[in-house]
Amino acid sequence: MKLKNFSALKNIQGKRILVRCDFDVPLKNGKIIDDSRLRACLPTIKFLLKKSAKVILIGHLGRPQGKFSPELSLVPVQKHLEKLLKQKITFIPIERYVGEAAKKKVRQLKTGQLAMLENLRFSDREELNCRRFAKSLAGLADIYINEAFAVSHRAASSVSAIREYLPVYSGLHLDEEIEKLSITLKKPTHPLTLIIGGAKIETKLPVIKQFIDKAEHILIGGAVANDFFKGLGYEVGTSLIDEEYIKDANTILEKIAHSQTKLILPLDIKVANGKKAITREPHAVLSDEMILDIGPKTTKLYQDIIRQSKMIIWNGPMGKFEDPRFASGTRLITEGVLKSNAKSLIGGGETGEIFKNKKLPQHIFISVGGGAMLDFLAGKKLPGLN
Repeated sequence: MKLKNFSALKNIQGKRILVRCDFDVPLKNGKIIDDSRLRACLPTIKFLLKKSAKVILIGHLGRPQGKFSPELSLVPVQKHLEKLLKQKITFIPIERYVGEAAKKKVRQLKTGQLAMLENLRFSDREELNCRRFAKSLAGLADIYINEAFAVSHRAASSVSAIREYLPVYSGLHLDEEIEKLSITLKKPTHPLTLIIGGAKIETKLPVIKQFIDKAEHILIGGAVANDFFKGLGYEVGTSLIDEEYIKDANTILEKIAHSQTKLILPLDIKVANGKKAITREPHAVLSDEMILDIGPKTTKLYQDIIRQSKMIIWNGPMGKFEDPRFASGTRLITEGVLKSNAKSLIGGGETGEIFKNKKLPQHIFISVGGGAMLDFLAGKKLPGLN
């Protein structure tokens, strides 16, 4: 069924509403260390409760490979949400398919009450986009809401197949994600700068291609830069590269040469040489060194471009920012974005972590999606949205 906007949701008193949330949060010793994904779904949950709906929350955590895994139970998520909402949540164990015991607990819900299913990936059917599993989930509810943008690029039973069996609506945060991302594609403000870092170049290349002749500048850092260096014939030492995509990186450089967009690779980089951090030019890396950050010349150049930009899209850190020796590139680019007045869209995952605990001006939006954001910007169809 077609995904309808949240504002189209009417007359929900007493209705059983299944809300697909993003519960894939980082844990340490069973404690949630970043609850931003949980907080993103709170406005939708609170609205539904206020309207006297019966709310059933579903989601996944980690990769349990279709088997029960105690350390990946959603119990910590349940307890944390109970504190945030100041309300009890009935917890329901998951089976391979949704059984009669789960249906009975849902039937016992009163208006304004909450239930949560255990980790959906404890069933081996979830990641197979199994229609039978989706139908068993749909049997719990009258309405389905997708409030999990971060997994909307996955063809999973609770994201894609379930749409065949229930009226489908977007959540409040999902609506905001789509709105902000769509603006960058349909109504971009110029000069537009795309900043690409991190690893997984296969997910970044389609976005780079999409913004050739749309962005004034594409700034490259992180492990993505290594593939471009390797394609140019530079020694990259023991740096992280993806041999499979080096030809694609070269193809992009060829396209850029005939476009209005300037793709800029680091002018200098920081490498790990034993325990030392050394700044080098990209062509001067030794065979036993590893590239782990952009250098000071590159940082200054990127900051100057950011300062002149009216719109910024950023996905992926400039280096191994968790190591203080290689954190300055990412830190200084972050400062540049925060000081800029440009409308800025920041990718999820590691890039979102960089901005954690920082006071964000209204013109900066942090997406909860990493891969989903990249696929959306690359113009791909997302199974949970289309």
